Amino acid sequence: MSFLQKIYYNNKPLILAEGVMDKKQFEAYICLNGANAHHFSEAIRLLDRVDIKGVVILDESREKLEKELLWAFYPLHSSGGVVLNESGDVLMIFRRGKWDLPKGKQDEGEDIEQCAVREVSEETGLKNVQIKHKICNTLHVYPMNNKLILKHTAWYLMQGSAKEQLMPQQEENIEYAMWVKPSEIRQLLENSFETITDLLVEAQIL
Repeated sequence: MSFLQKIYYNNKPLILAEGVMDKKQFEAYICLNGANAHHFSEAIRLLDRVDIKGVVILDESREKLEKELLWAFYPLHSSGGVVLNESGDVLMIFRRGKWDLPKGKQDEGEDIEQCAVREVSEETGLKNVQIKHKICNTLHVYPMNNKLILKHTAWYLMQGSAKEQLMPQQEENIEYAMWVKPSEIRQLLENSFETITDLLVEAQIL
């Protein structure tokens, strides 16, 4: 497969793949052949089932996969940060019963890096954070107002300081903000999201 895009829905992967499927890699997933509106709807229906671990939509055309993806969902852009302190600890938040990383929706007229810094500051109370470099983008689908939203999140590696006081943003239902040692992160990820695990692997934290 020359093209592989992972999108999360219901904390499960929807894989868009071009070419020949690696059956060994995705043997636990349901495969739908052909990028079309019906298969995107079917993928969401399948991912709502507790017995389905993941779905692959396979097509010979990358262009068709990307086009149908844009037709299937309403786009929303956000950004966030993997913030490290002087000791290499990672800043994590606890929101709505899950461990997460600070992120949020891009405001009108705001560039995506400004959004990442603002959201980290608002959600954790850190006043001074600096972007080091971009890590990756993640994609996540969720229902809102009878629509399926495709959230594009740009993630950045950032530098912060443990000397600053953390103040979790209660208006955003954030109960805790805390620095976590890399050796202790996997335990928290047992009560988190698959996208966060993928992101921390990409950032070489795990």
